[in-house]
Amino acid sequence: MKTLHIILTIFIISIFYGCGSKNPELLTYEQNTTLYVKNIEPLHVESENFSSRYFMPWSIEKVKIEKSRASWANFVFKKSNVYYAENAQLWNKNEVKSIIKTTNFKAYNSKRHYGLTIKNAQVRNLPTNKPFYKNPNYAGEGFPFDYLQNSRIHVNTPVLISHYSSDGAWAFVQNPFSSGWLSTQDIAILDAKQRTSFRNSKKIVITKDNLPIYSNDQQYLLHVKLGSIFSYEKEDDDSFYSYMYTRFGYKIQVRIPKQTASTMPLPYNKQNVLHVSSELLGEKYGWGGYLENRDCSAFTKDFFTPFGIWLPRNSFGQKKSGEYVSFEGLNNEEKEKMILSKGIAFMSLIYLQGHIMLYAGEFEGKAMVMHNVWGVKTYQDGKDGRAILGKAIISDLHLGENQNNVKKEALLISKAEGLIIKPDMPTYVYHNLTKMYPGIKKVQNNLVHFDDNSTLEYHDYKDKNFQSKIKNPSIKDTLSLKYPAFSDITAPNINFDPGRFRNEKLLKKLYGKNKNKIQQNLVHVEWIDGSLIPFNKKQNAARQLQKVSNELKQLPKKYYKYLTNIAGTYNYRTIAGTNRLSAHSFAIAIDINIKNTHYWKWTKNLTYKNKIPKEIIDIFEKYGFIWGGRWYHYDTMHFEYRPELFDSID
Repeated sequence: MKTLHIILTIFIISIFYGCGSKNPELLTYEQNTTLYVKNIEPLHVESENFSSRYFMPWSIEKVKIEKSRASWANFVFKKSNVYYAENAQLWNKNEVKSIIKTTNFKAYNSKRHYGLTIKNAQVRNLPTNKPFYKNPNYAGEGFPFDYLQNSRIHVNTPVLISHYSSDGAWAFVQNPFSSGWLSTQDIAILDAKQRTSFRNSKKIVITKDNLPIYSNDQQYLLHVKLGSIFSYEKEDDDSFYSYMYTRFGYKIQVRIPKQTASTMPLPYNKQNVLHVSSELLGEKYGWGGYLENRDCSAFTKDFFTPFGIWLPRNSFGQKKSGEYVSFEGLNNEEKEKMILSKGIAFMSLIYLQGHIMLYAGEFEGKAMVMHNVWGVKTYQDGKDGRAILGKAIISDLHLGENQNNVKKEALLISKAEGLIIKPDMPTYVYHNLTKMYPGIKKVQNNLVHFDDNSTLEYHDYKDKNFQSKIKNPSIKDTLSLKYPAFSDITAPNINFDPGRFRNEKLLKKLYGKNKNKIQQNLVHVEWIDGSLIPFNKKQNAARQLQKVSNELKQLPKKYYKYLTNIAGTYNYRTIAGTNRLSAHSFAIAIDINIKNTHYWKWTKNLTYKNKIPKEIIDIFEKYGFIWGGRWYHYDTMHFEYRPELFDSID
């Protein structure tokens, strides 16, 4: 059913204005409003798209927008004769210069620190919590329209830090929705193991707005918003159990009552749509998340989040999030007919410049919307004004039509520009090949694009069994088994060999097309015993092995027996019994001391054995090396640089 009905037990929106008032006020009365939705069709949502978008900051190595665009606020807000401070006085020019000076954009993208917000955090356009208002005497300006307010983001939001302000108090970050300044007190820096654990865990989504969160010992931590995401650890009959990070990376165990949360995604059905809607209605308006409240696009984004449906943060981005039907050339009556015929209640969006609304179905022949709105534009005595609503409401698209100080062109239906029928839910994956290999520019249209403008086919679309993937894998086939980084050491399932599928054409593009080219790319890495071992410098392989060596040196001496007198790194040869080049041929693998290792061909029945301590394995995996001990066809001496098989490396 494209059109769903809303039945309201009591639904009253009354609009009044004070006679003779120069700034008429719009009042709404919503008394005991109860929302019932008929015939809503359950929807199955694939969460891979949401996860890819949400963890995007952990899937890139630097903030990808140009420095001039990232630092736009430095040039816009230096105009001290335009913006007002919190005391309703114009900003002092020297004060503004002082703030801008701390932005330290000469250090832009000099860091690669991956973090997680530890509280609800305000993303700012300059590193200050001080407001920049335009002239408060003008309609639609002043409070709450702080032009430094970029967006509020929830606790547990992934971020990538580009650099820090000169005083270290602020970090310029990329988050899943925007880029801007976050207080460093709002961020915990996480290592690869912590990021992998958080990213790969099942998720809990909060379904109660402004929910207080307590530690397991009932210490208050913070209030969280509907749509906040937590990592799942366990549950009992009454509660989910999760954790939060402190600023310095320590875990705090938390308990979340089941009536206030759900495993993600929340099933999209009548009951849950009603619940989420009722939680969001009535919230006060908050420009860019000001004072922990939502604006129009935060309202729609958080409505869809529990269901695992991704929306961008601003209204213009949401306009482009699905099939868009333009209202160009239509009069108001035709627009409403279009909405009623094509709109899907609680799934479609209605866009107008600077505002976005959730279509909520038909009531008495009118299209209804849910939206968080500041007010309706008025015009009286020759002056523009605002009739302020300032909260999340249900209304029709003719709000203010019966008022003589609201012009027809100011009505929502008049300003509506188009309908987003349904947010797209394709899989947009921030590809690990692009993230992990500097030589790969993008993966697009079934092609891997390299920095020399050459390409390779990504997938051959052939059905293959295990042996076929070993002998002749496509590039996509090489990624078909998820490597279980940092997990406990257990005997792998049959033919579970993540990383043994190697596409030779890809390896030649990355590390050298023949023996001579590979040898030209060799550099020496200083191993933990002071010996120099050859490794390929391309794609950061040697750099990452040096990091491994440096950290292995910090282990107690008892571990050295596994690591000294290594079996080898570079050796241009084929794998025994095949015509396929070994990973050692490309100088991207290291075999550690053979005396304490095991190899599947040394046994008759493939009984799994291992002596390598997990402390050693964790260090290799931290920097992008897979371990042959995680294979069914195990090779516990073998470590191989394959960063594309990891969600995060350091």
